[in-house]
Amino acid sequence: MGKREEVRRQTFAEILKTADRMAEAEGWRAVTIRRIAAEIGYSAPVIYQHFPNKEAVLRELLGRANADLLDRMRTAVAGEPAASGPHLAAAAYLEFARTRPGQYQLVTGGQDTDVDAATRREAAADVLAFTRRVIGAWAAASGAGAVPLDDACDLLWGALHGLAGIGSIEDIGFDRARHLADQAVSALLGYWSGPPAQPREHHPSTGHRATSGPATGRSTVRGET
Repeated sequence: MGKREEVRRQTFAEILKTADRMAEAEGWRAVTIRRIAAEIGYSAPVIYQHFPNKEAVLRELLGRANADLLDRMRTAVAGEPAASGPHLAAAAYLEFARTRPGQYQLVTGGQDTDVDAATRREAAADVLAFTRRVIGAWAAASGAGAVPLDDACDLLWGALHGLAGIGSIEDIGFDRARHLADQAVSALLGYWSGPPAQPREHHPSTGHRATSGPATGRSTVRGET
């Protein structure tokens, strides 16, 4: 590798490192091409040789953030029983949100990230595919049968995103979020492994409705005196 190419690679890496550091410390609004240039001691045109605009910087960081999240999730479940996979992957997700709040905001479309939803979804494709595999492995190991993996993945991610928001609230914190995540994942796994809900019976002749009691499973009839 020639010296010019080595300098170019080092500058490229320094731009990304600087933008990442600024976002973690001050939020994405603080990240601008001119500010990056000032931080690393270059003029703005030098930055534009590598990235045409701020969005291009964010797109590169978005791919790296998703790669970091995927690596954390893979490491968390590696060598562990498939039955524990969803809980371990959820814990890794929340730890990513806790330790890399700026990157987490970028991945999830937080304020001032300036990346459209389709781009974020595409960047997260490998993470989503891995999440589906974790849930599928759990279903096979637990005998849950056919689980709608796309729905399951979106439900799990939606729950965890909400819990990450709770964790970021200063007087609640991520210890509480992790505790709630265990309950949420257990509830979802219980739903997917349980029998399908039975439709309510209707009796046209009397207008009374039979339902199953939530705790006993016995039929109770409403409308009788």
